[in-house]
Amino acid sequence: MPLVPDAALKLAAKNVASYGDTDIFPFPTENHIFFDKSKEVCAVLRDIDKDFEGSLVKMPVLTSKELAAVGYSGFRQGTQIDPIWNAYLLALVATIGEDIEARRVSTKIVFSYRYKPDQESGALFDKTVGWPQFQVAAKQGAEKHAYVLRCDISDFYPRIYHHRLENALRRATEKADVVNRIRDLVSAIAAGPSYGLPVGGPSARLLSELLLNSVDRLLVAEGINFIRFVDDYLIFAESRERAHSALIRLNELLLTNEGLSLQKAKTRILTSAEFLATSDFADSPDGESTDDSQARTFRRLRIHYDPYSPTATEDYEALAEELSKFDIVGMLGRELAKSRIDEGLTRRLVAAIKLLQAPAQNDAMRSMLDSLDLLYPIFPSVMQLCRSLLPNLKPEVQIALYSALRQLIASDSYITQVPANLAYAIRVLATDGSEETELLFAALYKRTSSMMIRRDLIVLMAYRRADYWLSNCRNSFATLTGWERRALLVASYTLGDEGKHWRDSIRDEQSQFDRLVLDWAAESKQKQGANWRVPL
Repeated sequence: MPLVPDAALKLAAKNVASYGDTDIFPFPTENHIFFDKSKEVCAVLRDIDKDFEGSLVKMPVLTSKELAAVGYSGFRQGTQIDPIWNAYLLALVATIGEDIEARRVSTKIVFSYRYKPDQESGALFDKTVGWPQFQVAAKQGAEKHAYVLRCDISDFYPRIYHHRLENALRRATEKADVVNRIRDLVSAIAAGPSYGLPVGGPSARLLSELLLNSVDRLLVAEGINFIRFVDDYLIFAESRERAHSALIRLNELLLTNEGLSLQKAKTRILTSAEFLATSDFADSPDGESTDDSQARTFRRLRIHYDPYSPTATEDYEALAEELSKFDIVGMLGRELAKSRIDEGLTRRLVAAIKLLQAPAQNDAMRSMLDSLDLLYPIFPSVMQLCRSLLPNLKPEVQIALYSALRQLIASDSYITQVPANLAYAIRVLATDGSEETELLFAALYKRTSSMMIRRDLIVLMAYRRADYWLSNCRNSFATLTGWERRALLVASYTLGDEGKHWRDSIRDEQSQFDRLVLDWAAESKQKQGANWRVPL
């Protein structure tokens, strides 16, 4: 009898195909396979489920742990998991997802990642409960109480102890074998330490929510009035004394039960008036400038557009109409004139630029290229915007974009020393046909030790059809990491007969998933013929 039901396998594959595997790094090429060959991916996952221990031996769990910037001087370590193992971990968590959700406190208290799967779309979480609802509850709570305690957990994901997580899982579900496999995979991903969840993927989100559930329930039992979103707590109290008492108790519960602590620098007790003044829902204070009032109103706008929605056209037109009320480019320019940007506001402005007309998009891009150092905290968002706007950019703006990114990488700028930033930058440069970029990629491949970056560079060189470089890289196949090998298998389809003969000689040595990757690449090339490129 299978351990993981087919519905959970299909849900995991669909989720990766629809939403990707991480919100920190660019998606790997393998994600296309989850979309194009979902049945075959589920077959591989089913075979892993049948022989879990053997699969761990045949296909070791490879992960790339890389830094991403947080603000101007902070960092967090994100984890990209081998795509097939990421999907299997997600399927395991989905198998007990309803058990986890059943244990959690009310959706009126905890607003983050409430499990409500949708098999058709692949969505895992309830779209009606999230950050906007948390903000509304925060405003309502502050209006009813005199004081608000604001705090969050320090280094939450990296400090989650595996043993405590295992205990929480065993209390939540009777599916002991599923818990054992989750424990083994989390341990394999950590690769040594007995603590830490992989930051960036949906499976870790649900597991982390379960871990905090015992603290949530204890706070409720003790009559502490609070709401939570992931690791952010808001506690409402009638006096500063009660707020301090709640702070002490929350620290005790987190440390005693989970070995976690609060960030001292971000812990504040505010009067309700002080808290509401900083809220996105706050009314404009007397004397507020027109620019500040516009920015405050813009923050309240929900910038979300689903192109696959049945009402996609109407939704787009309605959102475009709302955005037309704001001077997006002007607001962006005012942020870039500061010594430090407001990250939340600027990130929203960058997202809004995608929905503007081409002339405004070109103006915005020119402004951003002159201020990439200021945009450092949201550099991945800027690079994602650049990729989406490339077809709309004037030739001179494209050239300026490519030149700016090449200069950052060639000069070893602190901006692109951050692996997450570098990963997004080279994706944009993939479409630059200049020889300078090709030489830069070749040099970067030699100097970087990041498995993720090296894998991506192989794919990007294949996209550019740099057959001479790929042919030489193939000579080192035996010494490459598993991710680089898989990338080279796909890239070999740009090598003509040389690539075919080579693939035929090594096909039987490949894992089941790698053979699926080969089949997918072959079919994709056959359909597109001479126009085929490795998809990014």
